[in-house]
Amino acid sequence: MKKLFTTLLAVVLFSCAAQVSKAGTYYVVNGQSFSLSPAAGSNFYQYLWTLDPGVGQVIDTLSQASGGVLTHTFSDAVGSPSIHKITLGVIEVLDGCLSNVVEHTIIVLPTLTVSITADKENFCTDKSVAASLSATVSATTGLDTYGVTISPFAWSKGGSVISGQTGSTLNVTDAGTYSALVSYVLPTTGDFVATASKLTGSVTGGTKEILHNLPVPTVPAITLN
Repeated sequence: MKKLFTTLLAVVLFSCAAQVSKAGTYYVVNGQSFSLSPAAGSNFYQYLWTLDPGVGQVIDTLSQASGGVLTHTFSDAVGSPSIHKITLGVIEVLDGCLSNVVEHTIIVLPTLTVSITADKENFCTDKSVAASLSATVSATTGLDTYGVTISPFAWSKGGSVISGQTGSTLNVTDAGTYSALVSYVLPTTGDFVATASKLTGSVTGGTKEILHNLPVPTVPAITLN
């Protein structure tokens, strides 16, 4: 208990007095778990992670056996990104000195959903297929704050990419299952250049099946009574 109190006291005093150096910027997805791992070969006695230093901060003290790997999930980026600060300090040996603190920036991106509508979904077997598909992406705001953009659409049919089609509308003349997908484009200049990213699960693509199987009715014979 005394050791825990000493450690926490050291963290509080350290966070108030130490000089903070900026480190990496990492992009993750809302509601998706991610891990931050200290460099291979690190073998410190304790790893002291602080989430959002200041009022309401959360301190996570990890042991040597854990390797200092912090696993976390942010779920506050619904419709717009959120930004968090995570700091790391280390203690090399029991009752040793606390290192300088390094501050990492975590930008949490909202999940995107692509939806596809069609002006007509099924065609008579004696007629040609002629459908217009329209794709939209769920609304998001605030991406420009971090220099993040959304890619053009990538269309595919039955899993095969349709070359040259990147707009939100696709005219089709064949039956089949069509899909549209977008992705996040992270900045390469400015204050929020990505050190690394984990964007698995960031986009749910849209699909639409176009059919060509409406039977042509046969005109019934008539009788005279």
